[in-house]
Amino acid sequence: MPTLSLPFALQENLWPTMHTRLRFHFPQIEQVDITATEVRLHSTEALPAGKVTSVVERVAASYASISERLSSRVVYDPAAGTDAPALSAEDATALRAAAVRLVADLEEARTTLPAEGFGEVLPRERGLNVYGGVEAYRLRAVDDFLRRFFERAHGATEIRVPSMLPATVVDRAGHFDTGCQHLSFVAPVTTDMEDFEGFLPYWRGDNDRERLHEFLRTPRDILNPALCLHAYPLVEHRPVDNLVLTLSGSCFRDESGNLNNRERLREFTMREGVFFGSQRHLAQVHQRLVAMMAAVADLFGFKYQLATATDIFFNDNAQQQLFSQLVSDSKIEMLVQLDDGEPVAMASINKHGQHFAKPFGLRGSDGTTPSTMCIGFGLDRVLLALRDAPDLPGQLRQGLARMEGQA
Repeated sequence: MPTLSLPFALQENLWPTMHTRLRFHFPQIEQVDITATEVRLHSTEALPAGKVTSVVERVAASYASISERLSSRVVYDPAAGTDAPALSAEDATALRAAAVRLVADLEEARTTLPAEGFGEVLPRERGLNVYGGVEAYRLRAVDDFLRRFFERAHGATEIRVPSMLPATVVDRAGHFDTGCQHLSFVAPVTTDMEDFEGFLPYWRGDNDRERLHEFLRTPRDILNPALCLHAYPLVEHRPVDNLVLTLSGSCFRDESGNLNNRERLREFTMREGVFFGSQRHLAQVHQRLVAMMAAVADLFGFKYQLATATDIFFNDNAQQQLFSQLVSDSKIEMLVQLDDGEPVAMASINKHGQHFAKPFGLRGSDGTTPSTMCIGFGLDRVLLALRDAPDLPGQLRQGLARMEGQA
């Protein structure tokens, strides 16, 4: 296995970001080893040393002024013995009701699902999973559980969305600037008669696949990089006052060499709640959502922490964007400890300010520009954490009993 060693001094809090970036740009990398003085890469084929060095230098420069004291901060850790974020009586009632329905749904699965069948996760290729039997049932049941909570606790309206968005909407939302590395354009086969008739012989022949673009139309749509992007154009021509939408569907992110069939999927299912309102109102909702996220983790019996977090930015403004997220606590994640690996983010709350409201011209009934916020749960990751639960309904009943004891 070819190995490339680069003498480079990196502060330790940058190592995970460097690992992710290198495997994104060079999917042939099998292993990344980083020390205080060296970056060592093991790959399936020889790496272009000049290009690898350029990536390392640019990433290091982008994050150069972010000190270790501005790294992720733990908001709540049950293991520390501190009081949990206070769940409001309204939210506790809604969560209990949704959990009782979840237990009933899972119990029903025991009587309706066949004893033998596709009761497992069936990886198709790296980053794509097929769920059968009990796993498919669990995914749908957990999604319904979260939907019921948002509807009862926040009066949310459910929106069913397609798997793609116009590229113009994604661009207006600023996603080209902050997350272009994950975008997947949808390019249909050409309608030109001559090219169309030549496509099938080309595809079935022994031809260079790099010419495929010659048989495709210019793409106008993008596979969903995030579900909440559907919400903003839906409400741009109506007054927005303390509105709540909930959405469920597929998201698509091409993470290149970081893809696997566990926590890094090419296509994954999200349940989101999207909130519109004044900054003051959303500050109150934010406190409720932090408490709800902790309560959901407790209900499922997860070992977890709530912590501030940052996205990984690929553009030249990464330093400024990262600093802004860290100092404003605009992103809080629920990090769940899996039995066989590192903590995995299964949910997050994201304060947007007016980032989305301004480009879509959103207005309240008083004419002011609202703020927005979203919370999203990665259902595939929730299933991953629950996969070894021998009696999930019983586990949830124990969680409900704990909730009752804390009431």
